[in-house]
Amino acid sequence: MKIAFCFCALVLAGGSVAGAASAHEPLGFSLDITLSPKAAERLRATHEGIAANASYYGNPTAAAAKHGDEVGHIDLGVERHDLSAQAGRVRFTGHKVMLERLPWVDGGVKVNVNVYSARRSNEDNILACDFIDTDLAAVVKAQPVTLHCGLITENLQTQLRP
Repeated sequence: MKIAFCFCALVLAGGSVAGAASAHEPLGFSLDITLSPKAAERLRATHEGIAANASYYGNPTAAAAKHGDEVGHIDLGVERHDLSAQAGRVRFTGHKVMLERLPWVDGGVKVNVNVYSARRSNEDNILACDFIDTDLAAVVKAQPVTLHCGLITENLQTQLRP
């Protein structure tokens, strides 16, 4: 397990096995989810929840290109949290990251985060939220990252964070 942990730190730092001596950088990060007043009321009134999803991925090394998904990325795992209908903080631990795949990644781990309604009482998603799609190290450095959500019908402009 210590070997995989070491690979994890190296890949996050954008290093290689040959350049081993990098300090460990975490796979986890915190988000603050905020809601527009209309979104908060609608979630409360319909007993709807919030889902937050972090997809970890990376660009493949030349030798690992055959392991890429349909868009050429190395899938490192997904961590999802189902939350109550209230704004607040959520902590992604990175515990779903497939450490054995980290040696396949070139240039560091990336993360894509989406927040949406949990579809407990609504058939379709009713939220439009800011999102993340960048290097994990940038998210860790900027944490907690605030993602604002409103109802889709509010036509709010979502933004790429951090």
